[in-house]
Amino acid sequence: MHILISAVSSARQPSGICRHAANLATALADEPKASRVTLLIGRWQIAYFRAAFGVSNTPTAILPVDVAINPWARNAWYYFTLPTIVREQGADILQLSFPAPIRKSLFRCPLVLSLHDLYPYDAPSNFGYLRVLFNRAFLRQALRASDAVVCSSNFTLDRLRRYAPAIASQKAIRIYQSVPLDPCSEVPPAAQLGIAGPFLLAVAQHRRNKNLDMLISAFAIFRQRRADQSLRLVIVGSEGPETRALRSLVERLLLHQHVLFVSGLRDAELCWLYRSCELLVVPSSIEGFCFPLAEALRCGSRILCSDIPVLREVGESRCDYFKRELGAAGLAKAMETASHRPLPEPHISDRFRRDEIARQYLALYTRLVNDRHQPAPSAQLYHESVQ
Repeated sequence: MHILISAVSSARQPSGICRHAANLATALADEPKASRVTLLIGRWQIAYFRAAFGVSNTPTAILPVDVAINPWARNAWYYFTLPTIVREQGADILQLSFPAPIRKSLFRCPLVLSLHDLYPYDAPSNFGYLRVLFNRAFLRQALRASDAVVCSSNFTLDRLRRYAPAIASQKAIRIYQSVPLDPCSEVPPAAQLGIAGPFLLAVAQHRRNKNLDMLISAFAIFRQRRADQSLRLVIVGSEGPETRALRSLVERLLLHQHVLFVSGLRDAELCWLYRSCELLVVPSSIEGFCFPLAEALRCGSRILCSDIPVLREVGESRCDYFKRELGAAGLAKAMETASHRPLPEPHISDRFRRDEIARQYLALYTRLVNDRHQPAPSAQLYHESVQ
């Protein structure tokens, strides 16, 4: 079975969507049932897929494409050009790593959509007024066109049931994300990044739902209570709509020497941060899965999360939780308590093991391919609208 995974996005640095595509590709490439795994990415993505995710060290074939780095060109590529590439490659399955505009009639193989979240509805401030309208339209179109929708958590599946109940009941399933990070492969980040001494850690893009402004304010309070003024906050993640406001907040709180913004790290460097930090803090208001939480569990970090359903689903009883409505002061108090917990042992749940994730995806792919070769049953067509 030839599986083609499309991960062409505008991201110039590692992101959760890109990480999902890389993890899935490397997991499937180790399975005998997958005769070939091809990963479609933009040429500007090659460097970090190879360096950060180590895709070049696997049997996965990387197929770079030439397309302008802007939303209009990228969406046009998905709509007009991707079908031709899929036919030329002779793919048996097309896996979309995120919702994109596609024309189902032009594909001869089954289409599977990875649905990480419903941010266009649940976190519209991440996009802005005009972009959120397009993202909602692309989401609706991709949901309708796909033969199967894979939700990354029970929470995301529940949200899909809220917005598209027929699609959720007829072709959606839950398969968790795989977590391939190996704590034994940790490497300290480059010295010029200045990560030294005790530090707290956050791994998140600079977006509104990540609540990094609350974290920075809480860190300022937390530092005042600590005798050790060398403590730093390291925020790992690509820049986004909130970057300017976050940097401005750091300056206003006189924390410019104590808050470090970092991006583009390799997995081995990320492992070192997880294993070396005093505490990983995840203050999000909404998530679809939360890679950093699952990765930190794998590496044995102390973890403090906002008390929301999906973080409870992923972290279970292995994390501390805080109420976001208590604000920065409440978070600072929770940080003080959590930072004194015993350091846990590294843990990987069977739910996130990459061989288990690969098995579930291959079972889905096999069923879809077999269904394509069966005589088409008489089925009632349905029209699903997302509110």
